Amino acid sequence: MIRLSLILYFVIPVNLLAQQKLEFIGEKIDFAINSDRFSINGIYYFSNSSEQEIKQTILFPFSKNTDSVTVKRVYNLTYSENLSFQELENAVAFKILVLPKDTVKINITYSQNTVKENIYILKSTQTWGQALKRADYSLTFDTSIQIEKLSLKPDSLENNVYYWKRKDFYPNENFRIWIK
Repeated sequence: MIRLSLILYFVIPVNLLAQQKLEFIGEKIDFAINSDRFSINGIYYFSNSSEQEIKQTILFPFSKNTDSVTVKRVYNLTYSENLSFQELENAVAFKILVLPKDTVKINITYSQNTVKENIYILKSTQTWGQALKRADYSLTFDTSIQIEKLSLKPDSLENNVYYWKRKDFYPNENFRIWIK
């Protein structure tokens, strides 16, 4: 019995440490806001540096209850396939497969009603335990609204579009857009 306990004590942790995990390495998101809708069209990059394929459920959080969010699509751009998803209270869950030494691009498109403070969750990046290698954002807004404040200082503004480019981005706050 003691021998079995020692084997379990030393072998199982080594096997767990040897498993490679899926990495969330980047995102490119186009936000759009008008007086009616706050829309998000994102491409999310997941990487597998291991020698084995990884199947993993991804939990994608929303700042609002799912009842007030319209999910238009969850799509694997790499393998050209729609992904089925389950709506939870404040998130959707979907499964992805990433082959060994591969990167998969997932497109998630959704919208919600525009309110005074519009939020996109960035802090969930911290659950992956590493910074995003690259994060590119744009925010298009029309004349039906006036932006009062942004939580993330933009790099540039051109023709009603704000732009952000970040490397090694480890956000400690969510992206917020306040409108008048």
